[in-house]
Amino acid sequence: MMDHKIDFFYLGPPKTASTWVFECLKEHPQICATDHSENNFFDVNFHKGEDWYENLFPPLKDGRLKIDCTPTYINSIQALERILTHNPDAKFAFGVRSPIERAFSGYWHVRRLGHINYKFEEILDTYVWFRTWVEPGFISSHVAWLMQHIPAENLLPIYFDDLKDDPATLMKNLYGFLDIDAGFVPDTLHKKVNVARPKNTLIARLGHKAFETIGMKGLSGKKEYLDGIPADFRKKLNILCTPEVEGLSELLQRDLTDWLK
Repeated sequence: MMDHKIDFFYLGPPKTASTWVFECLKEHPQICATDHSENNFFDVNFHKGEDWYENLFPPLKDGRLKIDCTPTYINSIQALERILTHNPDAKFAFGVRSPIERAFSGYWHVRRLGHINYKFEEILDTYVWFRTWVEPGFISSHVAWLMQHIPAENLLPIYFDDLKDDPATLMKNLYGFLDIDAGFVPDTLHKKVNVARPKNTLIARLGHKAFETIGMKGLSGKKEYLDGIPADFRKKLNILCTPEVEGLSELLQRDLTDWLK
Protein backbone atom coordinates (compact mmCIF):
# COMPACT_ATOMS: atom_id res chain seq x y z
CA MET A 1 0.00 0.00 0.00
CA MET A 2 1.14 3.55 -0.74
CA ASP A 3 2.06 5.66 2.29
CA HIS A 4 0.36 8.66 0.74
CA LYS A 5 -2.17 8.65 -2.07
CA ILE A 6 -1.80 10.84 -5.17
CA ASP A 7 -3.34 14.26 -4.55
CA PHE A 8 -3.51 15.56 -8.12
CA PHE A 9 -3.71 14.12 -11.64
CA TYR A 10 -3.17 15.87 -14.95
CA LEU A 11 -5.08 13.53 -17.24
CA GLY A 12 -4.04 14.67 -20.71
CA PRO A 13 -4.71 14.10 -23.57
CA PRO A 14 -1.27 14.08 -25.23
CA LYS A 15 -0.07 17.32 -26.85
CA THR A 16 -2.04 19.57 -24.47
CA ALA A 17 1.10 20.81 -22.68
CA SER A 18 1.14 17.94 -20.20
CA THR A 19 4.96 17.89 -20.05
CA TRP A 20 5.06 21.66 -19.52
CA VAL A 21 2.45 21.44 -16.76
CA PHE A 22 4.39 18.62 -15.11
CA GLU A 23 7.69 20.52 -15.18
CA CYS A 24 6.09 23.70 -13.78
CA LEU A 25 4.47 21.70 -11.00
CA LYS A 26 7.58 19.64 -10.27
CA GLU A 27 9.59 22.80 -9.60
CA HIS A 28 7.17 23.95 -6.90
CA PRO A 29 8.57 23.35 -3.39
CA GLN A 30 5.19 22.05 -2.20
CA ILE A 31 5.02 19.31 -4.86
CA CYS A 32 6.33 15.75 -4.79
CA ALA A 33 6.73 14.26 -8.27
CA THR A 34 8.48 11.43 -10.07
CA ASP A 35 11.60 12.15 -12.14
CA HIS A 36 9.60 12.01 -15.35
CA SER A 37 5.97 12.40 -16.30
CA GLU A 38 3.99 9.65 -18.01
CA ASN A 39 4.50 6.81 -15.55
CA ASN A 40 1.25 5.26 -16.87
CA PHE A 41 0.56 3.37 -13.66
CA PHE A 42 -3.24 3.42 -13.83
CA ASP A 43 -3.39 2.16 -17.41
CA VAL A 44 -0.36 0.34 -18.86
CA ASN A 45 1.54 -0.46 -15.65
CA PHE A 46 -1.26 -1.19 -13.20
CA HIS A 47 -0.30 -4.86 -13.03
CA LYS A 48 3.06 -3.91 -11.49
CA GLY A 49 1.38 -2.99 -8.24
CA GLU A 50 1.43 -0.06 -5.84
CA ASP A 51 4.90 -0.85 -4.46
CA TRP A 52 6.34 -0.31 -7.95
CA TYR A 53 4.36 2.94 -8.24
CA GLU A 54 5.39 4.15 -4.78
CA ASN A 55 9.07 3.57 -5.55
CA LEU A 56 8.90 6.03 -8.45
CA PHE A 57 8.45 8.91 -6.00
CA PRO A 58 11.08 10.51 -3.76
CA PRO A 59 10.49 10.45 0.01
CA LEU A 60 7.49 12.62 0.85
CA LYS A 61 8.11 15.67 3.01
CA ASP A 62 5.36 17.00 5.25
CA GLY A 63 2.76 19.10 3.48
CA ARG A 64 3.80 18.25 -0.08
CA LEU A 65 1.28 17.07 -2.67
CA LYS A 66 1.91 13.99 -4.76
CA ILE A 67 1.13 14.41 -8.46
CA ASP A 68 0.81 12.21 -11.53
CA CYS A 69 0.76 13.81 -14.99
CA THR A 70 0.14 10.96 -17.43
CA PRO A 71 -1.47 12.27 -20.65
CA THR A 72 -3.22 9.06 -21.67
CA TYR A 73 -5.41 8.66 -18.60
CA ILE A 74 -8.28 10.73 -19.97
CA ASN A 75 -8.65 8.33 -22.90
CA SER A 76 -9.28 5.36 -20.60
CA ILE A 77 -12.40 5.08 -18.46
CA GLN A 78 -10.82 2.06 -16.77
CA ALA A 79 -7.83 4.19 -15.72
CA LEU A 80 -10.18 6.90 -14.42
CA GLU A 81 -12.14 4.36 -12.41
CA ARG A 82 -8.91 3.00 -10.91
CA ILE A 83 -7.81 6.53 -10.00
CA LEU A 84 -11.07 7.27 -8.20
CA THR A 85 -10.79 4.00 -6.30
CA HIS A 86 -7.24 4.98 -5.34
CA ASN A 87 -8.25 8.44 -4.12
CA PRO A 88 -11.85 9.66 -4.55
CA ASP A 89 -10.84 13.03 -3.07
CA ALA A 90 -8.06 13.75 -5.57
CA LYS A 91 -8.05 16.87 -7.72
CA PHE A 92 -7.92 16.63 -11.51
CA ALA A 93 -7.04 18.83 -14.48
CA PHE A 94 -7.32 18.03 -18.17
CA GLY A 95 -6.15 19.78 -21.33
CA VAL A 96 -8.56 21.38 -23.79
CA ARG A 97 -7.14 21.93 -27.27
CA SER A 98 -8.46 21.93 -30.81
CA PRO A 99 -8.52 18.25 -31.84
CA ILE A 100 -7.20 19.28 -35.25
CA GLU A 101 -4.22 21.26 -33.97
CA ARG A 102 -3.60 18.61 -31.33
CA ALA A 103 -3.52 15.91 -34.05
CA PHE A 104 -1.12 17.95 -36.20
CA SER A 105 1.18 18.54 -33.23
CA GLY A 106 1.13 14.86 -32.30
CA TYR A 107 1.83 13.84 -35.88
CA TRP A 108 4.83 16.17 -36.10
CA HIS A 109 6.19 15.05 -32.75
CA VAL A 110 6.61 11.57 -34.25
CA ARG A 111 7.43 12.71 -37.79
CA ARG A 112 10.38 14.82 -36.64
CA LEU A 113 11.87 11.75 -34.97
CA GLY A 114 11.82 9.96 -38.32
CA HIS A 115 9.40 7.24 -37.19
CA ILE A 116 6.88 7.93 -39.97
CA ASN A 117 7.15 9.36 -43.47
CA TYR A 118 3.56 9.78 -44.71
CA LYS A 119 1.95 13.21 -44.99
CA PHE A 120 -0.56 14.57 -42.51
CA GLU A 121 -3.21 14.67 -45.26
CA GLU A 122 -2.99 10.88 -45.47
CA ILE A 123 -4.17 10.25 -41.90
CA LEU A 124 -7.74 9.63 -43.10
CA ASP A 125 -6.60 6.88 -45.48
CA THR A 126 -6.78 4.24 -42.75
CA TYR A 127 -8.68 4.04 -39.50
CA VAL A 128 -5.44 3.13 -37.70
CA TRP A 129 -3.94 6.52 -38.55
CA PHE A 130 -7.18 8.36 -37.73
CA ARG A 131 -7.32 6.55 -34.37
CA THR A 132 -3.67 7.38 -33.72
CA TRP A 133 -3.76 11.10 -34.44
CA VAL A 134 -7.33 12.41 -34.24
CA GLU A 135 -9.32 10.25 -31.84
CA PRO A 136 -7.20 10.94 -28.73
CA GLY A 137 -8.41 14.54 -28.97
CA PHE A 138 -12.06 13.47 -28.81
CA ILE A 139 -12.45 13.80 -25.07
CA SER A 140 -16.01 15.10 -24.67
CA SER A 141 -17.52 11.77 -23.61
CA HIS A 142 -14.80 11.27 -21.00
CA VAL A 143 -15.11 14.84 -19.78
CA ALA A 144 -18.83 14.17 -19.32
CA TRP A 145 -17.90 11.08 -17.29
CA LEU A 146 -15.52 13.13 -15.12
CA MET A 147 -18.17 15.76 -14.51
CA GLN A 148 -20.60 13.07 -13.36
CA HIS A 149 -18.15 11.46 -10.92
CA ILE A 150 -15.99 14.30 -9.61
CA PRO A 151 -17.14 17.39 -7.68
CA ALA A 152 -16.85 20.55 -9.77
CA GLU A 153 -14.46 22.11 -7.25
CA ASN A 154 -12.00 19.23 -7.84
CA LEU A 155 -11.98 19.45 -11.64
CA LEU A 156 -10.11 22.05 -13.71
CA PRO A 157 -10.00 22.38 -17.51
CA ILE A 158 -6.74 23.84 -18.81
CA TYR A 159 -7.25 25.61 -22.13
CA PHE A 160 -4.28 25.43 -24.47
CA ASP A 161 -5.23 28.77 -26.04
CA ASP A 162 -5.10 30.44 -22.60
CA LEU A 163 -1.71 28.89 -21.95
CA LYS A 164 -0.32 30.38 -25.17
CA ASP A 165 -1.77 33.81 -24.36
CA ASP A 166 -0.84 34.03 -20.68
CA PRO A 167 1.11 31.11 -19.18
CA ALA A 168 1.80 32.98 -15.94
CA THR A 169 -1.88 33.47 -15.11
CA LEU A 170 -2.73 29.92 -16.10
CA MET A 171 -0.07 28.45 -13.82
CA LYS A 172 -0.98 30.81 -10.99
CA ASN A 173 -4.58 29.58 -11.28
CA LEU A 174 -3.42 25.95 -11.25
CA TYR A 175 -1.31 26.53 -8.13
CA GLY A 176 -4.31 28.20 -6.52
CA PHE A 177 -6.53 25.27 -7.50
CA LEU A 178 -4.11 23.01 -5.62
CA ASP A 179 -4.01 25.33 -2.58
CA ILE A 180 -0.26 25.82 -2.81
CA ASP A 181 1.73 29.05 -3.04
CA ALA A 182 0.41 30.73 -6.18
CA GLY A 183 3.17 33.33 -6.11
CA PHE A 184 5.87 30.82 -7.00
CA VAL A 185 7.33 31.36 -10.49
CA PRO A 186 8.86 28.21 -12.05
CA ASP A 187 11.87 28.45 -14.38
CA THR A 188 9.91 26.41 -16.94
CA LEU A 189 7.15 29.02 -17.15
CA HIS A 190 8.29 30.68 -20.38
CA LYS A 191 10.09 27.69 -21.86
CA LYS A 192 8.75 25.60 -24.70
CA VAL A 193 8.73 21.95 -23.72
CA ASN A 194 8.28 18.92 -25.98
CA VAL A 195 7.25 21.11 -28.92
CA ALA A 196 6.43 19.56 -32.30
CA ARG A 197 8.82 20.77 -34.99
CA PRO A 198 10.87 19.34 -37.82
CA LYS A 199 14.23 17.86 -36.96
CA ASN A 200 16.80 20.50 -36.10
CA THR A 201 19.94 18.41 -35.97
CA LEU A 202 23.04 19.60 -37.79
CA ILE A 203 22.76 16.71 -40.24
CA ALA A 204 19.11 17.50 -40.95
CA ARG A 205 19.91 21.20 -41.55
CA LEU A 206 22.82 20.40 -43.84
CA GLY A 207 20.73 17.85 -45.71
CA HIS A 208 17.92 20.34 -46.19
CA LYS A 209 20.38 22.96 -47.51
CA ALA A 210 21.95 20.45 -49.89
CA PHE A 211 18.63 19.54 -51.42
CA GLU A 212 17.67 23.23 -51.73
CA THR A 213 20.96 23.89 -53.56
CA ILE A 214 20.14 21.37 -56.29
CA GLY A 215 16.54 22.50 -56.51
CA MET A 216 14.95 19.53 -54.79
CA LYS A 217 12.52 19.49 -51.90
CA GLY A 218 14.30 18.92 -48.61
CA LEU A 219 13.76 15.77 -46.57
CA SER A 220 13.57 17.48 -43.18
CA GLY A 221 9.85 18.21 -43.50
CA LYS A 222 10.44 21.88 -42.68
CA LYS A 223 8.31 23.28 -45.51
CA GLU A 224 5.40 20.94 -44.78
CA TYR A 225 5.52 21.87 -41.07
CA LEU A 226 5.67 25.61 -41.72
CA ASP A 227 2.92 25.45 -44.35
CA GLY A 228 0.61 23.89 -41.77
CA ILE A 229 -2.56 21.98 -42.59
CA PRO A 230 -3.75 22.45 -46.20
CA ALA A 231 -7.01 24.39 -46.32
CA ASP A 232 -8.97 21.73 -48.19
CA PHE A 233 -7.87 19.01 -45.78
CA ARG A 234 -8.67 21.22 -42.78
CA LYS A 235 -12.23 21.53 -44.11
CA LYS A 236 -12.56 17.74 -44.08
CA LEU A 237 -11.27 17.59 -40.52
CA ASN A 238 -13.61 20.41 -39.49
CA ILE A 239 -16.58 18.35 -40.62
CA LEU A 240 -15.35 15.30 -38.73
CA CYS A 241 -14.59 17.29 -35.58
CA THR A 242 -17.73 19.48 -35.46
CA PRO A 243 -19.79 17.14 -33.21
CA GLU A 244 -16.87 16.82 -30.78
CA VAL A 245 -16.20 20.56 -30.62
CA GLU A 246 -19.86 21.44 -30.19
CA GLY A 247 -20.28 18.79 -27.50
CA LEU A 248 -17.23 19.98 -25.58
CA SER A 249 -18.40 23.60 -25.87
CA GLU A 250 -21.72 22.67 -24.29
CA LEU A 251 -20.12 20.66 -21.49
CA LEU A 252 -17.62 23.35 -20.55
CA GLN A 253 -19.93 26.30 -21.23
CA ARG A 254 -17.27 27.95 -23.37
CA ASP A 255 -17.56 28.57 -27.10
CA LEU A 256 -14.80 26.59 -28.81
CA THR A 257 -16.18 26.78 -32.34
CA ASP A 258 -13.37 29.12 -33.45
CA TRP A 259 -11.38 25.89 -33.72
CA LEU A 260 -13.42 25.07 -36.80
CA LYS A 261 -12.56 28.20 -38.78
